[in-house]
Amino acid sequence: MTTLLADTWALTQRWLIHLRRDRMSLMLGIIQPLILLTLAGPLLHHIVRDAADVEAVRAFMRDRFATEDYLTFLFSGVAVFTILVNSVLGGIPIVFDRETGFMDKVLASPISRLAIPASRFVYVIIYSLMQVAIIGAVALALGVRPHGSALLAVAALVGYGALLAAGISVLSLALAFVFPHHSIFFAITGFMLSPLLILSPTFVARDAMPAWMQTAALLNPMTHAIEPIRAAFLGADAAWLASAGGLLAFDAACFALAVVVLRRRLD
Repeated sequence: MTTLLADTWALTQRWLIHLRRDRMSLMLGIIQPLILLTLAGPLLHHIVRDAADVEAVRAFMRDRFATEDYLTFLFSGVAVFTILVNSVLGGIPIVFDRETGFMDKVLASPISRLAIPASRFVYVIIYSLMQVAIIGAVALALGVRPHGSALLAVAALVGYGALLAAGISVLSLALAFVFPHHSIFFAITGFMLSPLLILSPTFVARDAMPAWMQTAALLNPMTHAIEPIRAAFLGADAAWLASAGGLLAFDAACFALAVVVLRRRLD
């Protein structure tokens, strides 16, 4: 166990060094969710403020979004989408390591094989928390405030975000060992992001979706991270255990698939 932890931290430090040398990636990773937060949120606030029948619009928002504070409503979806993107792209360095031959050197060294996926997971969590912290600071400046316990909101964001990142990161790593070229990896992962975003309660509550989209959203792991985080920020009730159970089941399926793939590839 001590060796695994040491190997995991050694590889994690390598990814952090790469991040320090590639600040452009961090900046672009922050700008993308900020665009959603700073444009979509104020847009709906503007619509509500200038509506002819303000009370009717506010009643609609309370019915469809369970709040009149759409910016806080949106923040949870943007934060989870940020974690999702980082997790989906978590396998990219592994793809390049394979293409350059560096992965052969890693596998030839006396290092735990489990440290390879574990280090990427730790890195994704650290990187995501950095981004979410910066996005959260901007959100506070825009007026986002937890309606309930701030401690519960942060705990929900970290806990459910980590559960989502675990399964997606492992799945991304498995794909990194399956696809022979980074172009294929980019094409597949890029294709995955759009439906995952649209078929989730990022922009609207799940109850406001068409029936078939509600069913699809239930199968989307993003939903089971967004809804409890959103409930914590809005001070509402949520199916905390059901959401955690759904994410754990998703993680278990991803880990089982990854174990099969990684055993074949790493051996």
